[in-house]
Amino acid sequence: MRKLTGAFRLPKLPTSLQETLLHLLLAAVISVSVMAFPLGFIEAPLFDIRQNWSAKKTIDERIAIITIDDQTLNQLSEVSPLPLKYHQRAVEELERQEVRAVGYVMDFNKVQQLDDPGFKSESVQDFYRSTVRLNAQGIPFMLGIPYDMGGEVSAPYPLNQIPQSVAIIHKDGATFGRDKVTRRALVSLYEKMAFEMSLANRIYSNETILNPPGTYKSSEADAQYFLFRLHQKEGRIYDPEYENFAYPRYSFSDLVEGKIPDGTLKDKIVLVGTFQRETPSDFTLINSFQDSTPVPKILIQANILDSILNQQGLREIPAGILTVLCFLLSLVVVIASFRIRPSRLIGLTLVLLAGIALIALLLFQPIPFFGNHWLPLGAPFLSLTLSFYLMIPLRLYSEHRKRFALEKENQVLHEVEELKTNFIQLVTHDLKTPVARIQGLTEQLRRSLGNHLRSEDSDLIEHMLSANHELNNFIGSLLELTKLDSQGLRVSLQSKDVNPLLEAVISKHRFNAGSKKISIETDFEPLFPIRIDAELISKVLSNLIDNAIKYSPENTTVRISTRESGDRVTITIQDQGVGIPESEMPNLFSRFYRVKNDNTYRVKGTGLGLYLSRYFIEAHQGSIEVYSTEGHGTTFTISLPVNLKDQEVNQPGLRFQKPVTKPVGKKENLYA
Repeated sequence: MRKLTGAFRLPKLPTSLQETLLHLLLAAVISVSVMAFPLGFIEAPLFDIRQNWSAKKTIDERIAIITIDDQTLNQLSEVSPLPLKYHQRAVEELERQEVRAVGYVMDFNKVQQLDDPGFKSESVQDFYRSTVRLNAQGIPFMLGIPYDMGGEVSAPYPLNQIPQSVAIIHKDGATFGRDKVTRRALVSLYEKMAFEMSLANRIYSNETILNPPGTYKSSEADAQYFLFRLHQKEGRIYDPEYENFAYPRYSFSDLVEGKIPDGTLKDKIVLVGTFQRETPSDFTLINSFQDSTPVPKILIQANILDSILNQQGLREIPAGILTVLCFLLSLVVVIASFRIRPSRLIGLTLVLLAGIALIALLLFQPIPFFGNHWLPLGAPFLSLTLSFYLMIPLRLYSEHRKRFALEKENQVLHEVEELKTNFIQLVTHDLKTPVARIQGLTEQLRRSLGNHLRSEDSDLIEHMLSANHELNNFIGSLLELTKLDSQGLRVSLQSKDVNPLLEAVISKHRFNAGSKKISIETDFEPLFPIRIDAELISKVLSNLIDNAIKYSPENTTVRISTRESGDRVTITIQDQGVGIPESEMPNLFSRFYRVKNDNTYRVKGTGLGLYLSRYFIEAHQGSIEVYSTEGHGTTFTISLPVNLKDQEVNQPGLRFQKPVTKPVGKKENLYA
């Protein structure tokens, strides 16, 4: 049974594959969740912004508007919607003008209430016969009738025999923006075509008028809608101050009084409707901004008819494509959240938001073969926002875990380092006694034997003393290093002239230089005393001069110079030795590091001299530069401040933090 269970055990996935699957899962969950959430409250204002910023289509010059406006009521001394006799005159005048079609948006039930005697006389029959005659002449005449809670409100008999259809200006009420703003037009209701759609089909009865692009069926009602285009002329749709329309508009009174010149309306598709400044029902909003201006409904109907006739509806990006887009955006943010800094993640998220907004605006533009598309922005914006705000806590949690692991690792390393330091200190301290005893016994042996030593034995004793001296120096360096690690460095400043200090150090190395026939040349500029720790600076100078002698071949020169430049004193030590390869430069001042080549293997050293030298120089707020060419020598330049103050030195217990190093190909300050 155990073997059978083990045979079906799933293999452990590689870490990289696990991370990839996690990223894909997070992005999928975010995108699917966002798409399932109703976002009309976000989409509506974003749609309106694009509607305002988008270039508008130019008007179809075939469409004209006749309005029963304030001028009409004043000139005819009547009230809206006017007695039937005026409508009869208007139809006869439209017939005389040889218009292409007439869309009469009027509730004749209100006309009947206003002019009941007219509906009991021959006037109503005359009006009806006029409309029949227009239709018989191939001039479609259609009534746009209202719609209430009970359904469509047909015109009274006999006008109900005239072709008619529901004329509704849709407002986002129960769905989408829920703000009573007109953004879409009705195509059909309960499988009956809306007014503008019916009129377009009657105008072109011999052709098939397809549904406008982007037509969709509503899930809340048995109706079809489409996002219509707004049209403009000379950069405007509607000017409320002067009541100017983008489409040609004429007053109803001018029509019935014959004041419209002959031929003006020839072959025009004429829409007749009410438009009175003090009647709110004659207006609708086309965006959700607080300072938006209501637009006449008859003008919106002209825009809807224009969009139908010219197939200019907006196509909504399919939900599948939108879901994929949300998934990809979320995936980018999820992956980036684990790979870049949070500040850069903010920038990336903002760039993605701006990029999607720009693409949506470009798609919204009426550009042939590319534009006329509506890319909903609510889902992509919400996907990016949720991805960002969900991944930041995950990133913080991941960083916390890493930091906790690093802290534990650092604690272990600190303990190991402390153990190592204690061990080195213990060992080196215990070694000093036997080393000193060996040196004392060796010197005593040499003195007691005196002239009885053979030359070979004398050389052997000298080698013993030399080796013991090197071991003592090594132990001293280790003790000094452990002291720095455990107690820090104390700098005791005092005024000293650098030149005498250099001369004292050089005198200690002249013997070693003479044994290799190396000459030491000095070029000291007269200097004023500066504040330094003479003991520490002497160690630095001694180490650099000793290195210059050790790594230089015989019959060469070591040049030492001092200069004062502004508020700094510089000390330069130049040799003609083997040089340092560029690849070794980054580690040159590291602990226990020695340049690796055939020449340096023969030279004994601890690898601590340059490390301590840099330590001591930086304790003085100074810097050390190195320039070297392999095979042509090395130059070290020390720079010290002239007026170093006590408070500028961290006392007591200066701690040294290792700086970042970099390769050197020319003279430059590595550690300033």
